[in-house]
Amino acid sequence: MKRALKLTIAAGMLLLCRQAPSAAAAPKPASPQQIAKMEAAAPAKPRAKPEKPRRLLVFSLCQGFVHGSIPVAAKAVEILGRKSGAYETVLSEDMAVFDSDTLAQFDAVAFNNTTRLKFANPEHRKALLDFVKSGKGLVGLHAATDNFYDWPEAAAMMGGLFSGHPWNEAVAVKVEDPTHPLCWRFEAPGFQVKDEIYQFKTPYSRENLRVLLSLDADKTDMSKKNIGRKDGDFAVAWIREYEKGRVFYCSLGHRNEIFWDPALLAFYLDGIQYALGDLPADAAPSVKADAVLQQGRWRRLLNGRDLEGWICRKDGWFVEDETLTWRPKSGYIWTEDRFGDFVLDLDFKLAKGTNSGIFIRTGNRGNPVQTGIEVQILDSSRKAQAGKHDCGAVYDCLAPTENRVRPPGRWNHITVTCRANKIHVALNGAPVIEMDLDRWTQPHKNPDGTKNKFNTAYKDMPREGHIGFQDHGQAVWYRNVRIMPLAEEGRQQTGHRDSGGSPSAWRHLVFRSGH
Repeated sequence: MKRALKLTIAAGMLLLCRQAPSAAAAPKPASPQQIAKMEAAAPAKPRAKPEKPRRLLVFSLCQGFVHGSIPVAAKAVEILGRKSGAYETVLSEDMAVFDSDTLAQFDAVAFNNTTRLKFANPEHRKALLDFVKSGKGLVGLHAATDNFYDWPEAAAMMGGLFSGHPWNEAVAVKVEDPTHPLCWRFEAPGFQVKDEIYQFKTPYSRENLRVLLSLDADKTDMSKKNIGRKDGDFAVAWIREYEKGRVFYCSLGHRNEIFWDPALLAFYLDGIQYALGDLPADAAPSVKADAVLQQGRWRRLLNGRDLEGWICRKDGWFVEDETLTWRPKSGYIWTEDRFGDFVLDLDFKLAKGTNSGIFIRTGNRGNPVQTGIEVQILDSSRKAQAGKHDCGAVYDCLAPTENRVRPPGRWNHITVTCRANKIHVALNGAPVIEMDLDRWTQPHKNPDGTKNKFNTAYKDMPREGHIGFQDHGQAVWYRNVRIMPLAEEGRQQTGHRDSGGSPSAWRHLVFRSGH
């Protein structure tokens, strides 16, 4: 007869008791100082409101190498769930938790640096596969790919098998799709991190996985002797669908400090919420997504030397120190090219009292307010609550979810993504606008019933046009201005020229969008 597993409370986490011993001495528990760092760095709220109370099983048994970061990782996952309210954490090292009746209590299972798990009981194997296939989630931290060498179905479900770690040092990580909802905390094109970086072997394939982060081989030491892959494809994190279920894996987590990095903690929380089923995300395999996103094909809109490709007054805006600089009575400045679906990424800096704006998809340069969409650029850093006219807002239509603009004199980073009827704005590392243009169905009226100044319902505004910066009479600076055009349905989109100022052919685009 099966013995019931006992639930006990310990240090804010549920423990599934009758824990099995690991293959080596247990690593040290997280220290009070480490816990304090993780508490401070963890997000205060989840990206998505849970559809129902969620329970996450964190399984940490090792039948091979035992990572010293296991207790820190487990505590970080517990803190993420408790502080944000996204889920309850249950810890175990007991294989009996994979009895089907016990497993059914959970919404997802996280393999926390597990190694060489044998899963000798066929019933446990079936229970885990059925659990994920039925619509539940699977999360893998770091060494979670160092398992299932004699269980091909589970290896395929996880997405790959560990095949060495050539790097345990500072490396460059590339954000493969800056528009992806799980990548919002990372500024394109990537970031530096110090950790142990894995390489993977079959069944790893971009034909089955949506790779989110990968090693940037152009900025990393590729002279290591134990590099086995010859294709330069070194994934760091991915998601995938597995029948009705969802899988999230991230190889970062060998070093303790990974778990008090704010951006990486937010990434892990988002990935866990994806696996739990609360945070929708596009899991189309990368080979398909690449064709859609034209991955990595950024184009500089501002070359840093002059105003080639821009339209403005000759005695207006100018470039100084690779920065687009305002001077009095400059007027608007516009791209010669027109864009429909794209990711626009840039830095801006304000003077005290500055009012400016980023105009997108502007059909008529002579009447930008009524034929374009303005993302407000404004000195509003002192406000506790941002409104529809403050920095990051879609002007007069939608307020940012939080006030993220920095005080005058400091550089800000903003990313604006347009995908058909969807507009996403991230300001200084946080998403502040998620807008569906199709909800604006009436002129002069917002979906919440408030008024706006626009003669055209936003659902009918141009879906293609010029990008421009507004002169509102105060100093403003823009730099590192670049764009990634996104593909239209069935054919490639590129910026195309329109030298006139009249509204012409507003085409409505359809987005396809170790050891």
